[in-house]
Amino acid sequence: MRTLDRIVHFDERSRSFPITDVLTSTTLRNKTWKCGVHLDQGQEGSCVGHAWAHELASEPYKVAVESDTAKVIYYAAQQFDEWEGVSYSGTSVLAGAKVVKALGHMPEYRWAFGIDEVLATLSRFGPVVLGINWYRGMFIPDAGGFITPTGDLAGGHAILATGVTVRERNGWWWKTLDDPIVRLHNSWGESYGVGGDIFIRSSDLQRLLLEDGDACVPVVRR
Repeated sequence: MRTLDRIVHFDERSRSFPITDVLTSTTLRNKTWKCGVHLDQGQEGSCVGHAWAHELASEPYKVAVESDTAKVIYYAAQQFDEWEGVSYSGTSVLAGAKVVKALGHMPEYRWAFGIDEVLATLSRFGPVVLGINWYRGMFIPDAGGFITPTGDLAGGHAILATGVTVRERNGWWWKTLDDPIVRLHNSWGESYGVGGDIFIRSSDLQRLLLEDGDACVPVVRR
């Protein structure tokens, strides 16, 4: 069983920084933002650091990262978060964003509020760092790499969303999906899911976002 360490923390001031202010289009399309590394957090509760490290390594602006990059972000985030000291496991997506900004990799970050904004961001802008609840049924993907939030709540996880599928080929035609598919780049190594990635239906992700979920988006990357 993996260690889940994402802690819920939302700053109401974040509502003043929606990603919709900088999106030039909200028309959905199939899109994948490639990430060339699959870091593995092992049994350490550092998913926030790994999710942000994967974001740095992803298109549209790739930064070289390694396992130590994720650990630096994670441990530094514990200095930025709302809880005193470091004698606890976990931190928030917001604290991770503050660290990445402080390191000079991005001057600004914004937030996607709800599944529609997440899908539009993935379609047109870039990857999204998610903080979501993780249920027992999500540990083992099905044969197609899909996860479903079933069973008991296991904890909170931070993970990078790197793509969205809104249409699939159906013979000679393209079929628009009623329930778009989101691609997630996990930090549990390449043996997990499909080469380290998994998929979730947007209706399931919508549920998780409504359960105090986070969706953070770097606006500019250095």
